[in-house]
Amino acid sequence: MRLAVIGLCLLMGTPEVLYPKVGDQGRKQGRPQGGAVPPGVKTPGVRIPASDLKAEAEIRLSGSLEGILGGATVWITNSKENRLDRIDPKLATAGEAVTGLSHPCTAPALGFGSLWVLNCGDKTLARVHPKTGKITSIPTGAGSAKTTIAVSPDSVWVLTDERTTLSRVDPADNKIVAEVRLPAGCNSLAFGESAVWATCPAEDKTLRIDPQTNTIASRIDVAAGPQFVAVGEGAVWVWCQKAGKLERIDPKTNKVAKTIDLGAPGFPGEIAIGEGSVWVSTPGLPISRIDPATDSVAQQFVGEGGGGIAFGAGFLWLVNVDQRTVWKMDPKRVLATLAY
Repeated sequence: MRLAVIGLCLLMGTPEVLYPKVGDQGRKQGRPQGGAVPPGVKTPGVRIPASDLKAEAEIRLSGSLEGILGGATVWITNSKENRLDRIDPKLATAGEAVTGLSHPCTAPALGFGSLWVLNCGDKTLARVHPKTGKITSIPTGAGSAKTTIAVSPDSVWVLTDERTTLSRVDPADNKIVAEVRLPAGCNSLAFGESAVWATCPAEDKTLRIDPQTNTIASRIDVAAGPQFVAVGEGAVWVWCQKAGKLERIDPKTNKVAKTIDLGAPGFPGEIAIGEGSVWVSTPGLPISRIDPATDSVAQQFVGEGGGGIAFGAGFLWLVNVDQRTVWKMDPKRVLATLAY
């Protein structure tokens, strides 16, 4: 659960910490259609060069950064290196990584005193002790696609096969206690507003799953290609990759209340919610800040970077997947960066 999903692992040892202008990147971020750049929004006074956006620190990593989780510690899934890296938010430095995973393919989720991450290699759900790094492997099964994990007050929810079976895991005994068959190809999960939410791009729908009955309670039509879901500010937010639009779903009516065009059709994105705003990161538009009071794009930073985004310890954490960097950003400084 496109926090907000979507949850990455850090280098062992001491990382390189820089104090950059975010737009000052060397290598091009991977983009669809042969390096295309998203057009973005055309609203006057909204677009800002990413080079104007200063980070508090930049941490350079290795491997492949697949997902980020913000919190008292920042965790990053490193699929290529088979580990979870950790960042100390105060020092913006790396701690000891959790090793011994098997092609982890979800952003880590936190709940019941543990980190949870799906292993697409050995088809298990890894339960990780955040202090000791001890891994308990739960034989749940796993698909081959990148997904997310949702945590409700009493369960962990994960997609566990190629047929998109949603499995409910009881953390008391680390066993699957219920299964819900979803349409093929559903990918992102989140919990909030007393429900589990799943995006299903093959049908252009977002599903509401009732945890009381373990059944699909509502199938909500959204824009093309829903790919990431997050819950906050009294709404369910869905990034629709094919359309390049953000959908706001009213959980009281189970209908789309507002469609917000970010001008990034075809680009993957992730969502984070914090400091009274909804934040979306896509390649080429590293930060688009949406004001939920007006359902409009308040700021859009244009330039290289983007891929993953999360809130933790009072900071915004931005992942540049292609450059393998993580930026620590003060959200107040972001808000104070003005267009010209």
